Amino acid sequence: MDTLAKDKVEIGLVLQGGGALGAYEFGALEALLEAMDDIDRAGRAVSLVAVTGVSIGAINAACVVGAADRTDARRRLQGLWSELALEPRNYWWGIAEQDFALFGVHGFYKPRYDYWDALSWKNFYDTSPMLETLKKHVDFAALNASPTAFVVTAVDLASGELTRFRNDPRKQIGPRHILASGSLPPGFPATSVDDKTFWDGGIVDNTPLGDAIEAFSGSEDADRILVVMNLFRKQRAAPKNMIEVNDRLSELRYGNRLRQDGANAAVINELLQTIEALSAAVPEAARTPDLDRRVAQAQRFKTLGAITNIDLADSDLVKAAGLSEEAEDSGAFRDFSAGGIERRRKAGYRLAQTKLDEVFKARGLLPALH
Repeated sequence: MDTLAKDKVEIGLVLQGGGALGAYEFGALEALLEAMDDIDRAGRAVSLVAVTGVSIGAINAACVVGAADRTDARRRLQGLWSELALEPRNYWWGIAEQDFALFGVHGFYKPRYDYWDALSWKNFYDTSPMLETLKKHVDFAALNASPTAFVVTAVDLASGELTRFRNDPRKQIGPRHILASGSLPPGFPATSVDDKTFWDGGIVDNTPLGDAIEAFSGSEDADRILVVMNLFRKQRAAPKNMIEVNDRLSELRYGNRLRQDGANAAVINELLQTIEALSAAVPEAARTPDLDRRVAQAQRFKTLGAITNIDLADSDLVKAAGLSEEAEDSGAFRDFSAGGIERRRKAGYRLAQTKLDEVFKARGLLPALH
């Protein structure tokens, strides 16, 4: 197996939006960062070349890239989710654990109280607390200086265009860019950035694969691994009320794009194989630097055919990780209770650990991770 390993290991990471389901990403990130430490200790040069995210995924991504190192990234994630965790109070007796967040989440959002103006409301909550939380748990100087490509997306409210915020030295990323990516209506207000207003990027695309793929070097001596979190389950019992109808709609809307991309990957790879075969048939004298460059660029999209998909709907993976296949309550994405966060963190860790162990061993990066 070790003969399959290449000199360098490039890892791209794509983090979906999904509210409290982002705790799965928290656990998965812990497992991934630990695995990267193991690869380092084995003498391989491993780097996180890109982290892209939407909404809660953008917040998690900012903690990872806006950190001094992998140990610091784990510390920042732990601090963030500890701050977001809700502890039950006596006056919440009789309210389902998953619904505590309807009254607000400390460090994230709080209810509006200007009821006299309710007829003109365009959102139900005030998200300004998250700006301070981001300043506390993200080192934005480190994020903007990082060699890791950092991309989060938001939808321009006026034009309807998906906008990408990048850690480009010419334009610094700040807390408002991250908040814009998670400004999901009608719960949350649009966020202003540079005289424009934005909604949650997941409205258009909840899994920004392309930006992560573009960050790979295309080097022949690099083993490229694209890790994607899919937070939404496919199967669920029929909704029993309007709240559950809305919950199910969100699951289907935000979870299925990645699965569609995976189905298209086989078609893309066939086209790439054809391009490579045709390119190889071109006589050396007729080849041009531009042709070679374009073929090399196209080859990067082979990554789509090898997505390391940590998917909550993958029954084989769930079984292998020793977890229950039963679907969570429909409102799990708003369950910021301390217990709910910890359950999902542990589950995300086990899912990622199981999947990454399989992938890294198959590629000869390590004989075993654990």
